[in-house]
Amino acid sequence: MYELELRHLRIIIAVADAGSLSKAAVGLGISQPALTAQMQRLEGRVGGLLFARSGTGVAPTDLGSYVLSAARSVLADVDEMMAGIRRLTQAVAVAGAIRVGGPPGLVVPLFVDSVAKQVGSAESTIDIDTRPTELIRKVLDGKLDFIVLEEMPGFRTPLPPPLRSSLVLSAPMFVAISENHRLADAVDIDLRDLAEESWVLPPVSEIAEQLALQRACSQAGFSATIKYQVSDSVTTRELVHQGAVTLAKPMAREGSGVVIRNLKGTPITQEILLVWHEDSPLVALAERAPASLLAAYAQLVDTNPLFARWWAEHQAPPPAADSAP
Repeated sequence: MYELELRHLRIIIAVADAGSLSKAAVGLGISQPALTAQMQRLEGRVGGLLFARSGTGVAPTDLGSYVLSAARSVLADVDEMMAGIRRLTQAVAVAGAIRVGGPPGLVVPLFVDSVAKQVGSAESTIDIDTRPTELIRKVLDGKLDFIVLEEMPGFRTPLPPPLRSSLVLSAPMFVAISENHRLADAVDIDLRDLAEESWVLPPVSEIAEQLALQRACSQAGFSATIKYQVSDSVTTRELVHQGAVTLAKPMAREGSGVVIRNLKGTPITQEILLVWHEDSPLVALAERAPASLLAAYAQLVDTNPLFARWWAEHQAPPPAADSAP
């Protein structure tokens, strides 16, 4: 009939503990509209209201109280189980391979090589996935030591309390268009000049690029037309070559009839987060790991001249690891 995942239970508990959606959103590191939308979807799955809204905040309904009680019990059992697993596997993990997950590209291999050298490990494993929720689940399950997340400000994927994170880099998103596009010769493109274009972007279930784009377009006075929702880069590039437009990541490459252009005023940015578990046997490495990840990006800035120019103007040391997500 419906499914509630552990992340859903954590969201419900966060809202109940905070007593308001706005306070819970801050604690979860997401925007209030995004949290409200998630709660509406959860209540749709459950088939009833979990919280009664008022001018002073939210309070659990009878149904919500039942779900909340069960959620706390389930998560307590899960946390106890995972703590036991980590205790049993800690010795193996310290001596074994360094396990890092993240999105496709060269950054993760460069980062994991640096981390492996720091701990003297001869082995390393890489788990490539475009879905932040899957990478987060694997850190929670003790299957990965570190993960690299590409997130959109205001629409971050919620991190459960046992996870810690560091914001390593916040860089501009660009726009990719066909070399035959009417704006292909422009140095900088105003987002409003793309108001009538058809966009191709990843599904919202994978990454929040669509939400970030629509927010920026709304601020510019129009609504973007998302004509295609595509996960793989090969299909996306072909659709752009045929006339669609898309957002380009900081290190996106030109070629095959596609050019990368700067968006005036940097209306959309991408955040690079490094995430680990607070009980990880490699937690001591978390203080140095952000610098290693930033160094991996530094090795790749020349893949995109626009990113290289931005990097030269904005490069800064990575911040210290956050004490909370």
